[in-house]
Amino acid sequence: MHIGIDIVENERISRALYKSGQAFFERFTSPEEREWESTSDCNIERLAGIWASKEAAVKALGTGFRNGIVFHDIRICHGALGEPYYTFRGEFKRIMTGKGLNSATLSISHCGTHTVAVAVLS
Repeated sequence: MHIGIDIVENERISRALYKSGQAFFERFTSPEEREWESTSDCNIERLAGIWASKEAAVKALGTGFRNGIVFHDIRICHGALGEPYYTFRGEFKRIMTGKGLNSATLSISHCGTHTVAVAVLS
């Protein structure tokens, strides 16, 4: 079992969006995540959740964003009740499979000024 955790100040995401706008948003979100965000009540907490979830995943994998892993390799999806879950592709999926890992669990929490995500790979 591999565990990763990330906490982000929501204001940091807000500043990055203000400074870089759509370019920042597109850099760390997949087209599918952008579609979901456009049809839901998109806010900074939700975007911070995507950011923290991807950071937690690469920490759990033990690689960080190196070795060819990019933000778009990690996709945050939502089930029927809104529960978050991961789908992986590209280099992230290749490395994960190579380590014998085939399952991922994600939890995201918000508390006004901060967002935290926990990833468990097994």
